[in-house]
Formats: sequence, C-alpha cells, structure tokens
Amino acid sequence: MKKLFSLAITVSMIWFVTILVRPYWDRYLLQLDIAEAAIYGTKTNEYEARKFLFKKMKEKRRSITVKDVFIVKDDQKNVYVKMSYTDEIEIAGRTLMRVQFTVHATEAETIARL
Repeated sequence: MKKLFSLAITVSMIWFVTILVRPYWDRYLLQLDIAEAAIYGTKTNEYEARKFLFKKMKEKRRSITVKDVFIVKDDQKNVYVKMSYTDEIEIAGRTLMRVQFTVHATEAETIARL
C-alpha cells in the first residue's frame, strides 16, 4: 500500500511539472518558428514574412492577431520579428496562472561568395 501511495504521489508530481513546463516549452518552439519567419523575410518582403508566420501559427492552432506580430525589414535586408502573446496554465479546466511572453528574432541576409 505504501508503494502504491508513493507511486501515485510521484505520478501526480510528474503530471503537475509537465503542466507547469508546457508554456515555456511552447515559447521555445514558437521562438524557432519566429526565427524561421525572420530568415524567410530576408529573402522576401514583410508582407510575405507575416503571411508565412500566420500560416505556421494556423498549422499549430495558435490564435494570433495582426496586433500581436511586429515585423520590420530595413534597407540592408535585416529583419526583426517580435510577437507578444499570453499563455495559460490550467488544471482541471481552471486557470491557475496567465503568463505573458514576448518572443523576438533578428536575422540578416547572408550571401555565400565562393
């Protein structure tokens, strides 16, 4: 009985930690998508980079608006992408905490010369 109780405690702790870590893991994956959009933006224009990023977010079922994304491309083809969003930590349908994230990436066009 004691082993069963300790197993239940261990499983519930792992489950709880997984719930707490998920928003931060999602932020990491979102950072990769934003960096990819910034790289794509160096070869295209701001509109195409925004369209690319919104397509990625739609594939991942994230709801973002135009207000949440800021994309700037300068004359030297440097692209800056910034996105702000709020994520929630929920247990049993109740929101425990809302976490505000701001993710950004900067990329410059690189030209390979042989």
